[in-house]
Amino acid sequence: MRRWTIVLALAVLAGVSLTACETSYDKAKALRAQAAANAPKPLTISKPNKDVKVDQTALLHDQNGDAIVVELTNESNQALVNLPLLINIRDAKGKTVFKNDTAGLDFALNHVALIRPGETLYWVNDQIDPGGKSVKVTVGQPEAKPPKGPLPELEVSEPKLEHDFSGLKVTGTVTDKSKLDQQHLILFAVARQGGRIVAAGRGQIKALKVEAKPAPYVIYFIGNPAGADVTIQAPPTVLQ
Repeated sequence: MRRWTIVLALAVLAGVSLTACETSYDKAKALRAQAAANAPKPLTISKPNKDVKVDQTALLHDQNGDAIVVELTNESNQALVNLPLLINIRDAKGKTVFKNDTAGLDFALNHVALIRPGETLYWVNDQIDPGGKSVKVTVGQPEAKPPKGPLPELEVSEPKLEHDFSGLKVTGTVTDKSKLDQQHLILFAVARQGGRIVAAGRGQIKALKVEAKPAPYVIYFIGNPAGADVTIQAPPTVLQ
């Protein structure tokens, strides 16, 4: 009796162990599947946006790196929010040297936070690979709806051109005139001379508070902005 009791007990324990192992495996498999589903996906655009006109593009290079500028005009009668923007930069032989579709890429490097109705915006990406000679731009559909209320108003001061050991830069301030604090505000600086884009750069203000002191910005350039007309644009990121 003891012998069969012991054998039966071992069989029961083995069954429990096998069941536990199977459950752990299934759980791990489910977690892996969930992680894969939640992982960042490469940006794709299946339906190009016919309401946004790409007026011109410019590839810039100097000792500090490379940048691309894309001039966009919203030809619709409504604000476009979180607009995806894909760029495919090719070398002289037509081979792709850079695309901004990488999964997990910073949002502002392949999206435009806001373009107002009829507005022309200069979008800048200064984190591209060198060697580009031509570029294809694809604008997608907005990923968010415009707010029902008025859009935030941000006041950008006139840029002041300066120079330090890192190169030419512009400085100034941004004031939040709306009722919404702004987070991770991206500023685009573009220098034009004779209708041609000769320099560009990006800056960031992590937090811009309503009715607070104007927040300072500093933007360094790719290219030479000396003697050119400099435009600073700061599309709001928090709309409601």
